[in-house]
Amino acid sequence: MTDLHISTPNKGLQLGTKAPMIDTEDIDGDKVNLIRLLEKYNGVLLDFFRGSW
Repeated sequence: MTDLHISTPNKGLQLGTKAPMIDTEDIDGDKVNLIRLLEKYNGVLLDFFRGSW
């Protein structure tokens, strides 16, 4: 049997908050930098999620 994780509302970034300047590696080990992505593309979609694992 698994425990049910109940999400807590009002946690995380508020609507309109500026995205953090991300400088990291992706799952394949390639570098990811938000500033460089915005220079290359007209916009980026960031998906933030909190896991319960």
